[in-house]
Amino acid sequence: MLSNVRMMKFDIGSAGVTRWPAPLAARVRAALQSALPQACVLCRAPSGNAMICAPCNAGMPSLGAACPRCALASPGSVICGSCIATTPPFDAALAAWRYAFPADQLLQAFKYGGRLALAEPLARAIAGAVIARGAPPPERLLAMPLARHRQRERGFNHAHEIARRLSAYVHVPLVHDLRRTRDAPPQAGLTLRERRRNVRGAFEANARIAGRAVAIVDDVMTTGATLSAAALALRKAGAIRVEAWVVARTPPP
Repeated sequence: MLSNVRMMKFDIGSAGVTRWPAPLAARVRAALQSALPQACVLCRAPSGNAMICAPCNAGMPSLGAACPRCALASPGSVICGSCIATTPPFDAALAAWRYAFPADQLLQAFKYGGRLALAEPLARAIAGAVIARGAPPPERLLAMPLARHRQRERGFNHAHEIARRLSAYVHVPLVHDLRRTRDAPPQAGLTLRERRRNVRGAFEANARIAGRAVAIVDDVMTTGATLSAAALALRKAGAIRVEAWVVARTPPP
């Protein structure tokens, strides 16, 4: 499956390539990784069949006690005051790491450096957070859609690359029922108000997700404006529960 099935010309890959069933592909990949031991992408120490060695993985920036609605720091992991005052349009937010060194370096190398193989440890990190939470998973996963011009420039949708691997780890189907209705300028450098206005009405969801619990997968959550806009579209289409799953959560200034 390409990162954006509707825009194959903007993607890496070619039509007509035979794909192996996911379980078989996973076994073949594991066998190759075992036969060809790797070096950790962070410290270059031997890491066996993993891209990140155990010590580096243990040293990733922990999120700590966090609000279950927005994933920002909250003593006792209770719902924070901000979410009580203004309830986000998503029911829960889950992040594997805090956006800090070296998680930020991994994400930048993956997203802007084209190192697609890094999608695997990033997906594993989210899967670990999902398992640790212990709550029942949603019924469907959706990757955050990428603006057309960024898809064209980058050649892949980073959220989709994470989500399709995550789907296999948590055994939740990945569907393509969320799309962008228009492109928007980059969110970086904008205030929260500007971010919200920038993505307002930028998404549309298919009615197939009506009555389902879903999770939107993305790389980083900063203000939550983009995820909120996507969640509103899913709510409008009838989703009964919407969660936001990200690799890393940016702490407030």
